[in-house]
Amino acid sequence: MGAAGKLQTQTEEFWRSEYQVSEADIDLVTSQILENGRPMKMGALASAVILRRYQREREAAALHAKSGDVYQPLGSYQVGQRLLFTEYEFTTGRVAALRPGHNPKYGAFNVIQVQFDADLPDTEFVCDFPYPHPLNRPAEELLGRSDDSLSETDLVSAYSGLVIPKIEAVLNGNSDFVIFDEMWFLRELLPDMHVGFLNLAEALIDQGGHPLAAREILADLDLQLTASPEAQLFTLNLALGRDERFVNVSLDENPVWFLRALMPAAVFIRPAVLEPVMRTTGGEYIGSTLLEQIEEIGDELDNVLNVRSQNGDVHIELPFPHLVSGTLPASKAVLDLFPATQAKYVPVTLLENRANTLVNAWLCPAEGYICGLSDWYKKTGICVGAVITLTKADAPLTLGLSVTPIRGKKPEWICSATVNEGVLVLRNQRTSLEVKADRNMVIDIPDPQVIIAQMVETEATGTPLSTIVYHVFEELAKQSSKGGLVHAKSVYSAVNLVRRCGAVPVFSELTRRACFDPVGGGDWALDPSLQKTTYQTPEEMFERPLSNRRDTVKDPVIQYGRN
Repeated sequence: MGAAGKLQTQTEEFWRSEYQVSEADIDLVTSQILENGRPMKMGALASAVILRRYQREREAAALHAKSGDVYQPLGSYQVGQRLLFTEYEFTTGRVAALRPGHNPKYGAFNVIQVQFDADLPDTEFVCDFPYPHPLNRPAEELLGRSDDSLSETDLVSAYSGLVIPKIEAVLNGNSDFVIFDEMWFLRELLPDMHVGFLNLAEALIDQGGHPLAAREILADLDLQLTASPEAQLFTLNLALGRDERFVNVSLDENPVWFLRALMPAAVFIRPAVLEPVMRTTGGEYIGSTLLEQIEEIGDELDNVLNVRSQNGDVHIELPFPHLVSGTLPASKAVLDLFPATQAKYVPVTLLENRANTLVNAWLCPAEGYICGLSDWYKKTGICVGAVITLTKADAPLTLGLSVTPIRGKKPEWICSATVNEGVLVLRNQRTSLEVKADRNMVIDIPDPQVIIAQMVETEATGTPLSTIVYHVFEELAKQSSKGGLVHAKSVYSAVNLVRRCGAVPVFSELTRRACFDPVGGGDWALDPSLQKTTYQTPEEMFERPLSNRRDTVKDPVIQYGRN
C-alpha cells in the first residue's frame, strides 16, 4: 500500500510486509547474470529488483495521471478498455471479454477477462464489486505520488536489507542458481570442472606446501575453457569448496585454498585435553599478589583482563594440555599481536629466533590457541612450564618465537608425574631440561598418554576442583624441599594434569579454603585439619582467622576482573 504522498515502493511497510518475490523478479535476476556473464553479489541483484519495481510504479503513476484507468474491483469496464494492474507490478492489459458472475454471499457482479501486455497468461478479475477489498481504495492511494526527495540510491540503501533475504530464500530453493562465497551464478553457465582438475589442484598445493590463491591455481591448471575468466574462477572455487580435501583459508573475499590433510587436527576439532572444564568468568576472589603470577602463566582460560607487557612481548609458561596438543595459549595479549579477524582459523608464521627457521602454524581465535607446534616442541625439547616468548614482527601474521636453551645442562631433581590405580602420583626424579622453564611450573611427564587417560577419567567422574586442588597440593608437599610449602604455580600446573583449568579458579581455591595459608613468595602451606572449612567473606580470606601459622601473609583479596 502506498503511504500518503509516496509511492508504495518508497515505503518501508511495502518492502517489509507486502513485497513478495515474483517470477518477473527471478527473470530479472537471471537476465542480470546472463548480461554480465559473471557471478554477481546479491546486493547488486536486489538493487536491480528494487529499482525496476520503483521505476514501473513511477511510470504507472504518470500513466494514471493521463488515463485514470487503474483496475479496482468496484469499477465498471468495457471490452477493449486498457487497464493498469497495481498488484501485477503495474503491468497493463486489455479487457478481452466481459461476463456476469454470481456468488450467494455477494449476489450479482461481473467478471472481465484480461489479456496482459507482458508475458502473462490471460486472467479473470471481478468488477462491479462494491464490497470490501484491498484494492477498493482511491487510485491515488494505490499508486501514490513519487517523493522526489528520495533518490534511487536512497531507495536501494534503505530497503536492500529487507529485500535481500527474500530473494536469497527463493534462489536457495531454485536449482537453476548456485552460490559460492556470497556470489550467485547460473548453473547452466558453469563450465565443466571434472575431478581431474581437482586432482591437479591438490598436487599443486601439496608440492608448494602452502596455501594458494584460487587465481594462482587457475593459472597453473590451464583449463582452456570457453567460459569467461570470472566463470572459470567461480566454478573452480565452487568445486574446491564442495571437495572435502580443500579448505578456504582466506581472510578476505578472494579465496585461498589449502589441503585439510596438511592442517593440524586441532584446527577443526579442539583436543579433548583442552576442553575448558573451569574457565575464568570474573569475580573470583583471589589474593592481589597472585595477579602477577596469572599474567606470567598466560592461560587463555583467564581471558578477563587484558594485561600487556610494556615492550609488546608476550611470555607464556606452557601447561601440560597445550604441550601434549602441540598448541600455544592465545590469550588476549597474544591475539592483540595479530590483526583483528572473524575467521575461524588463520595461517600464521612463527619465526624462531634461535635457529632462524619458520614454523607454519594456525591461529584459532575463537578456540583460544595457536596449533601446529608439535614438531617444534619435540625438536626444541619444550617441557611443561617452558617459558615461550612471542614478539610482533614486521610481516603481517608473523610473530617472533623464542625460548632460551640451557647450555651445559645436567640432571637435576624434577617433579615427575604418573598414575597409580587411577590416582595422580608425583615424585621427584633426576632429569635434565633443554630450555628455560619456570621451576615452579615444571613437571616431567614420562608417559603423556597415561596422564591423558587420567584426565578423561576425571572428567567422566566429575571430580570437584576443590578435591583435585587438595590432592595435588598433598602430592607436591611430599616432594617439597621447603618444608612442605608449595608454590601456587605448582598447584596450577599439577591440576592441569588432572583437569583442564585456568589459573584463576585454582588460585581462588587457595584463597578461600581455610586449609591453605599464603606464607609469601608465592608459597602456600597446608593445614589438613581445616580441609572442609571455607572462608565466606573477603575480610576472612584476608585475615585468615583460623590459621595456626605465625608466618601467614595477609594478602589483600580482590575480585578478579573487577578491580
